[in-house]
Amino acid sequence: MYERNTPLPDTPAEPFIRRHRGYPGREQLDAVNMRFRRAVARLAREGAKDPATAAKLAPIIAEAVEALERLTAQASQAEGSSAGHRGAMEREQAKLDRLARRAGITLRPAPTTRAGRADD
Repeated sequence: MYERNTPLPDTPAEPFIRRHRGYPGREQLDAVNMRFRRAVARLAREGAKDPATAAKLAPIIAEAVEALERLTAQASQAEGSSAGHRGAMEREQAKLDRLARRAGITLRPAPTTRAGRADD
């Protein structure tokens, strides 16, 4: 019916091309991540044969996890202080205020000192 090595009729003629980059530096981050994961996989394979090599893997992984967690926290903090995030928080607060007014509830602002907190 079909000759060998010919594409099937329902395959797209052009390969998939990513139309957007996502964020600045994504290509570099993806490339470094790929190289790191391959290096760790090679080290793990060698560690299966040699216990001394296997002992080197855990500290490398722990350091990478620590660094990524620290950077993730920094990115989350930066996102939280962005104008878009502040605007979304203000819109949510306005919604809560409207709901409270409808329900006849008076909302008090959160206390700024530990002395005024009821959950201590």
